[in-house]
Amino acid sequence: MNLKQTLDQRFLLLDSWKNRLFLVVFLFVYIVIFLNVFVPFDIDDWVNVPGWPHWVILSSYAAIGALSIAFTQFLLRKWLKMEQFTIKQFLVWIFFELLFATFLLTFIYGGDSTSTGFVSDFFFTFKHTFLVVIIPYGIVLLILSLFQYNSEIIELKKETKRSMPLNDLIKFPDDKGNVKFTLPLNDLLYLESTDNYVYIYYLLHDKIKKELLRNSLKNLETIFKDDPIKRCHRSYMVNLLNISLIKRSGQKTTLILTRVVDPIPISKTYLKDFKEYFELNTAR
Repeated sequence: MNLKQTLDQRFLLLDSWKNRLFLVVFLFVYIVIFLNVFVPFDIDDWVNVPGWPHWVILSSYAAIGALSIAFTQFLLRKWLKMEQFTIKQFLVWIFFELLFATFLLTFIYGGDSTSTGFVSDFFFTFKHTFLVVIIPYGIVLLILSLFQYNSEIIELKKETKRSMPLNDLIKFPDDKGNVKFTLPLNDLLYLESTDNYVYIYYLLHDKIKKELLRNSLKNLETIFKDDPIKRCHRSYMVNLLNISLIKRSGQKTTLILTRVVDPIPISKTYLKDFKEYFELNTAR
């Protein structure tokens, strides 16, 4: 997938009002704590209101910023009929939100009423607004993406269990087509490729066991194309029924399987197919 295709994908994390509310509340709480604890950029010297404690003034910055985000997310998006974004549109929207918050802060707290002074204050405020807001905004998106992945996993497992009997048996043939052994689908954990063989990991009496099969993941991927056993890496296939968690850390995405200590990687090659499989099954 190239950059243009990525930017044209749907951005879903802030579609629901609950997620937008979480964004606003998190930004407010984070910025209040950050400004009052660290007092960055000597911000307490910018505005001095006689009789007002510094913590009230600093917290008012956070309140105005949070209210501006609430306005753009709840009211402005509705008025402009922008309830859904692509990733490209969302990036533009974030930039607009920063401009709007900067305008409000400059209008309320700016010390120079001349047009030249206002512009100077505006650019000064924009720089510091960006530096303060971008980190908590990113944290919110990371948290929401983890929630979305986990909810997709839960729905996928429910849907798969509804559509497939629990006592289905999976047959494992070797490279000549001879069935070597059979396992209950629910007991299968994952497959690991090693040279011309595949290790089959499964549960037996609540303990992890493994069998060695002479075959390749490429062949097994074709055989199991209609089953919830999917390729996630050049060396791994996993049973979707036994996924407990999908975890993203930086550019890496891994799977946590039931009773399996070591995480299973999802390579970039298969990440798109994995996402599409989840979306297809959760959208039914």
